[in-house]
Amino acid sequence: MRPLIAKSGIIKGDCNIILYRHIIGKMKKGKPITPSLSQQKERSILLGVIFGLFGLATGLFAAISANSTAILSEVLKNAGLTIAVLLSWLSLRKVHAGRTEGYNYGYGKLENFSGLIVAVVMIVSFFLILYHTVERFQSRVEMHPVGVDIGLAFSVAALICSIALWNHDYHLAKKEHSPVMESLWRLYRTKTISTGVVILSLLLSIVFSSHAWSLYIDPVGSIIVSMFLVYSIYSVSSQSMYDLLDRALEESLQLVILRALASHFHEYEALHGIRSRRTGGNVFIEIFLEFEDERKMSEVQQIVDSIKMDLEQKIQGSHVVIAPARSAVT
Repeated sequence: MRPLIAKSGIIKGDCNIILYRHIIGKMKKGKPITPSLSQQKERSILLGVIFGLFGLATGLFAAISANSTAILSEVLKNAGLTIAVLLSWLSLRKVHAGRTEGYNYGYGKLENFSGLIVAVVMIVSFFLILYHTVERFQSRVEMHPVGVDIGLAFSVAALICSIALWNHDYHLAKKEHSPVMESLWRLYRTKTISTGVVILSLLLSIVFSSHAWSLYIDPVGSIIVSMFLVYSIYSVSSQSMYDLLDRALEESLQLVILRALASHFHEYEALHGIRSRRTGGNVFIEIFLEFEDERKMSEVQQIVDSIKMDLEQKIQGSHVVIAPARSAVT
């Protein structure tokens, strides 16, 4: 008797039936099914949204209680981060829809665009932080001791969460190139450092509370946080912009392509051009080769398949197209 899912047409073909039975078999044996990399990305980003919303609520309460510009700066930065993470999660879900008739290369560019949105949100946060810092320098205001203790406790909790998300997203980004994950782990790294600066400024404010100059510790900490934010803006926006402009692959991958072609040099007559681009986590490579006129098409196809397989094994997420050509391709 065929499985109900197979009868309904959701799963078609013998290969998919085997896959279905394999999954069901694992479930019956009690073996855990490892989620795919795309599912891990979605879960990680969604977890970041949840932690971000919780951090905003607790951070705002701590900033008001302590009357701290440094904590308020961190809250504003985290507000931008949470919005950016939410947009990244939505865009990643769209990207995983895959290719369609209208979008033959998929929605990979949406990942790059969401990276730019992250940068724009951080720019707005930077100017808000700058405004509040200048205002605090102009009119010195004492922080509330009880509120400082609350802010310190919440900041330590935020630091632990940031370190965990930084480590998790970093390892996901290294498994597969993804502009979203690349930008997020960098953001969490910056958030970890900036939260550490906030904790340090609060501790110094408590230790040196008897000195008049201690009132400047809080706004100085806010300035340091904003400097980290500027660095994040540059690192996130530069990579996303390059990919949106269809820049060719980096030199290290270009060398991989040339080495692969050199190893098959005796099998073709001439190289007439190479085109490459990134679309989200995918790499698209087009190679134009000239072959001997005497060769049969079946022989040419074998050579093409060999080079294609070689490159796709060496370059993660690559899709290689090799086309015969008689002249240089511009």
